[in-house]
Amino acid sequence: MTEPLRTERVYMNPPPAAQPGESWWSRYCYELTNLTPTAKAALEVDCRYIVDRGVFGDGSPDPENWPASRVRTGVVMGSVQSGKTASMLGVSAMAIDRKVDVVVVLGGTRVSLWRQTYGRLISQLDGGPDTAKKRSRRLLCPAERVALSENNPRLADVYRITPAEIRRKLRSNHPIIVVAMKQTDHLQALGRTLREGLYSAVAAMDRPVHMLVLDDEADDGSILDAVVESGRNPAYDHLKQVPRAIANLWDPAEPTPANLYTTYIGYTATPQANLLQEDHNPLAPRDFLVSLRTPLDIGHMVDPADPDAPRSSTYPEPKGIEAYYTGGEVFYRRGDRAGLCIPTTPNTNQDLADAIRAFLVAGAIRLHRSEKLGPASAAGARFDSHDRAIEAVSEPHSMLFHPSANIQEHFAAAVQVLRWAGVGTDAEARAMLESGAAYLPEALIATLDSDSAGWKVWLDRYRSSAAAIENEFNLLGSSPIPDWDEAKRLLSEEVIPGTRVAVINSDPAADDRPVYDPVQDSSTGLWAPARDLSTIFVSGNVMARGITLEGMTTALFRRTSNNPVADTQMQMQRWFGYRGSYIELCRVFADQAQLDLFCAYHDVDEAIRTAIIESMADGDAPEPVVLQGRDFAATGKIANIGRVPLLPGAKPFIDIINSSDAPDPNANLVAEVFASGPSHDLSVDGVLRGRILDEPLSLGEAADLLDGLRYASYAPGDASQQAALWSQLESRVASLQPLGAAEGLYRPPTVGAGDAPRSACPYGIAAYLRLWEACLTRPVRGLFVTGQPGDLWSMLDLQQTVAQQPQFWVGIRFGQGPDISTDPLAGLDFPIKATQKGSESGRVTTTWGSNNPNAGPNQYRGDEYFDYYHRGEPLPPGAGDSAWRPVGAPGQILFYVNQRPNQPHPVVAVGVSIPAGGPEQFAATRATLI
Repeated sequence: MTEPLRTERVYMNPPPAAQPGESWWSRYCYELTNLTPTAKAALEVDCRYIVDRGVFGDGSPDPENWPASRVRTGVVMGSVQSGKTASMLGVSAMAIDRKVDVVVVLGGTRVSLWRQTYGRLISQLDGGPDTAKKRSRRLLCPAERVALSENNPRLADVYRITPAEIRRKLRSNHPIIVVAMKQTDHLQALGRTLREGLYSAVAAMDRPVHMLVLDDEADDGSILDAVVESGRNPAYDHLKQVPRAIANLWDPAEPTPANLYTTYIGYTATPQANLLQEDHNPLAPRDFLVSLRTPLDIGHMVDPADPDAPRSSTYPEPKGIEAYYTGGEVFYRRGDRAGLCIPTTPNTNQDLADAIRAFLVAGAIRLHRSEKLGPASAAGARFDSHDRAIEAVSEPHSMLFHPSANIQEHFAAAVQVLRWAGVGTDAEARAMLESGAAYLPEALIATLDSDSAGWKVWLDRYRSSAAAIENEFNLLGSSPIPDWDEAKRLLSEEVIPGTRVAVINSDPAADDRPVYDPVQDSSTGLWAPARDLSTIFVSGNVMARGITLEGMTTALFRRTSNNPVADTQMQMQRWFGYRGSYIELCRVFADQAQLDLFCAYHDVDEAIRTAIIESMADGDAPEPVVLQGRDFAATGKIANIGRVPLLPGAKPFIDIINSSDAPDPNANLVAEVFASGPSHDLSVDGVLRGRILDEPLSLGEAADLLDGLRYASYAPGDASQQAALWSQLESRVASLQPLGAAEGLYRPPTVGAGDAPRSACPYGIAAYLRLWEACLTRPVRGLFVTGQPGDLWSMLDLQQTVAQQPQFWVGIRFGQGPDISTDPLAGLDFPIKATQKGSESGRVTTTWGSNNPNAGPNQYRGDEYFDYYHRGEPLPPGAGDSAWRPVGAPGQILFYVNQRPNQPHPVVAVGVSIPAGGPEQFAATRATLI
């Protein structure tokens, strides 16, 4: 008898699904299902830092420890489309757990952004079904039925909270949570509610009441420029009311209860304007600055157990590239060999064709990888649940075409897209756009055969990009790319017929925002997939703030500006985000000059971020300096911004001199230098011009020489604005590799305030030479290259910069006066003929001398090139104008020993010639109101 087949059955009870805890933080974490464990740990550590050092940086609200204003203000710097809202909600959760009483979230300047933030808050921070228990644990304003209503409720009703409700929540230690739109009328309505209901309830409490205000996109609408305000025309009094209305939430005209304390936190990816605000502006960050981190494959590890662990702008994400944040570091630096950025050409039609083909072929590749319904098939499909309508179809795929800031040009550009694709007339294309169903026509499918080369080339380019990304990020393999036959099938059947063209701007005829959520049919109960599964969005400024394009692979950026500003154009880069799983398919088409600007913006952005991180690690670190470029400003939101370079030009002349009534200590310095090594006379065209050392000095030695100069009437200290600038830069340099010298880069002769630093300051020039020496081995961010202002120091080949570092020849320029007869200069083994420059108020009135623009090859051109004649080298191109000495050329320090008749003692002036190729920084500063 055959034994029956026996099958082993194992019965087990699976572990119960994770359940949210009772704390606000645990419930919030429970909702963050899309974050990796490492990302969630980084979020928790950063939120805890913000709560500990920011919200409660002065401890729990207390009149003895908090500022007299009872207000703390700060800024949190994130990255464009990196997850700032997640941090904002996490801080809210932790703050509520720490017994903050009122949380006000300012959620955008447009209704769509406000509702987007509100939706995130009620689904994540305040998630779960709307039960009595949920309602009892907090007071939410506005109520969900009001905030998401399609009607147009009165603002007084939107922000209505009865005093009795407020009193009950405060007494029971349950939070009041408000999501307000950052618009004047909304803020004023909320302010009335707080004055009429909150303040009286707070005054009745026998304890401090703590309000936390979180301002999303804090550089948008929340900047108060005191210079502009002081000269404002009363007719335009409304223009700067948003920041005033925000501050009025806790500081209205009438006194607030003495037990009300407020923490204001501005969240932004571009804090330039926030940092440049005057301190007396109510929203300026006075108490703390924080920088958030993003996941990549480099940086310090996240250590949840150690809040003081070393930080960096990125942290290693073990999950790999699909979880990386792909911002400027990927697009402009590490993705360079992958060709992610493509310069446009004078042929705008060809650029448009390339961009659209790149987008559509990328869509076919992504659809091939997904093995799900494509956009054309999904349009007619219906599903029995919301989740199924998401799971069964391919992920959204988007392109951004940014033609200009002009609204009418957006519609013209959208028409251009449709006409290129084969729509017959402009009128037909415009009608399609107005209908909201401007799908690409069948005529475009025919070009898959008639112009197959123009399509096929993108498969090859994406394969090449995939290989480059694989190599750059050490991937074990890359995702598949189909052959042409399969790509052509997907393009013709799904991608082209399923791709819509849409205009998103402030015009009423435009779509309000992308739709990525399935929609339920109320009559059948079935769910239709999201509308924007494959869309070419044409937009301008409205897309530069807050709205996210999911699955964006392609951007055509035609916008240009005669006066570019970093913060505005950083926000326009909507291709940043978490696109690692398909980064090889991403392309940014823009003018080469614009791409260079984007790269420079990223560099100075990283410099600010590094400075904030250094400040977080060391409470004594200097405040970050806001940086810009020679050809772009940091921000346009603050008036009277200046641009302060590190160096006063290629040929700075230190015209400060001591009084001739007493021996000049700088004469001793010159004597010591020329007594310490061999030197020779320098004659040109039969005329003795001076003396020069036989061996040049290194960068550090030249810096030490300049730092040895001393003046009775000029002694800047280490507490000046220049000293702060150098201290901040030194901190940034040392963050890459510690500096060996304990004295620092900038070594002024006085401790304390001292004299106001001058432009051609010997100690500033010495600090610059030390910086150059330090940067030879450090790719410091935020630095440009002298003589080549479009180049970034962090992108240079440092081996080459070491080989090209300058040495400095040291000379004495002789004049037409008598020989110097007083020691120590008279004790040298060669006579020095005095120069006889005029002087006034402690300065020589003429600087570089002997300027002969008509000098021939063997004649003396000028003192700026004194050392060239010693070496017998031809003068550099452009000699005589303001051009820098070429990269790799030596520098020069030239002393003038000046003594006019009847002056008892000679005095020393000095000029410095500096070659190109060194580091340069442009700090943004603004005038302070008096």
